[in-house]
Amino acid sequence: MTGPIGVAIVGCGYIADSYRLCLPMHAQDLRLCGVFDRDAARLAAYVACWGDRGYASLGELLADPAVSIVINATDPKNHVPVTRAALEAGKHVYSEKPLAMTRDMAKDLRDLAAAKGLRLSAAPCNILSESAQTLWKALRAGAIGAPRLVYAELDDGMIHKADYRNWLSRSGKPWPARGEFDTGCTFEHAGYVLTILCAMFGPVRRVAAFSTLVIPDKQTDIPLPHPAPDFSVGLLEFDGGITARITNSVVAPYDHRLRVIGDEGSLEIRDTWDYACPVKLRSVSQGRLARYLERRFGGVGAAKPLPLVRTPAMKRKRGDPSMDFARGVAELADAIRTSRAARLDADFAVHIAEVTEMLQHPERFPRPAPVQSSFAPIKPADWAA
Repeated sequence: MTGPIGVAIVGCGYIADSYRLCLPMHAQDLRLCGVFDRDAARLAAYVACWGDRGYASLGELLADPAVSIVINATDPKNHVPVTRAALEAGKHVYSEKPLAMTRDMAKDLRDLAAAKGLRLSAAPCNILSESAQTLWKALRAGAIGAPRLVYAELDDGMIHKADYRNWLSRSGKPWPARGEFDTGCTFEHAGYVLTILCAMFGPVRRVAAFSTLVIPDKQTDIPLPHPAPDFSVGLLEFDGGITARITNSVVAPYDHRLRVIGDEGSLEIRDTWDYACPVKLRSVSQGRLARYLERRFGGVGAAKPLPLVRTPAMKRKRGDPSMDFARGVAELADAIRTSRAARLDADFAVHIAEVTEMLQHPERFPRPAPVQSSFAPIKPADWAA
């Protein structure tokens, strides 16, 4: 197969605009055939904004022979039926996260894709960011010695205090507050860190987690009957003596830091959602003076910024996302075209879904919980090896 691969977007809500904005950066890999949404008004607004073809039905989209990959940008509770329908129609699928709301449903989709000889992949893809690839390269080079500990924050601000009703996408779609609060911030956000850690350190072996609902009333126009946990914290155990602590919330001030601590120092990304975020290297503070400066000022001198592995591909304007949402789709398309294993393949997506479920719903699993799923080692991006 040569040339760009045909893709179609199912679901024209808030996040679909971010995919559409990023697609032109991958014109050599991807060609958009059209879009569909079951809400006619939402579809019409999207088509009016972007000028794309709108399919009359999901069946029409799935019957289009020009479409090889379906981008499933529906809400999380519709990921499974839409992905299943696409696979049954013989289409490869790139799904928004999570792949499914339970481990078993994710495994069923993986098995269906394998039985059909199709590729299945899922967001998020920020392990493919310049920032994450720079961090990974520094680890492989031994910049901090053996990695031992990870602290990851995914606090997304006090959303219930924010003016989220006026958050609009490019085509005018409001941020789906009810869906976000029903799904839960852990299902929505944990993958942004899990994809990075699992790619670098391999499968999670064991999880110990706690989650709770701190703020039941998120100021929605109609009260939520069953709001999901808005805070979770989990300890993940990897091979090689590596332990990670991940915190998710939408009830604490914004903090998306990722810190990897090793024998000889630490590496830090200030915001894992920013593909061009600098990666900083800090040495171990030794001696009384160094430890005093660390307590008072955060370390001896400024942390050393590392050169990114390449110039960031995204050319952002005000209001644009800091993440390239289409990069994972392009990675899948290249894997299909070159007949190689996809980096974010179905086994990887199942693993991320299982660990995420353990973090949000620890009551469903023994404590501490062994992780059933696994995946083959992932290679760094070709441009960052």
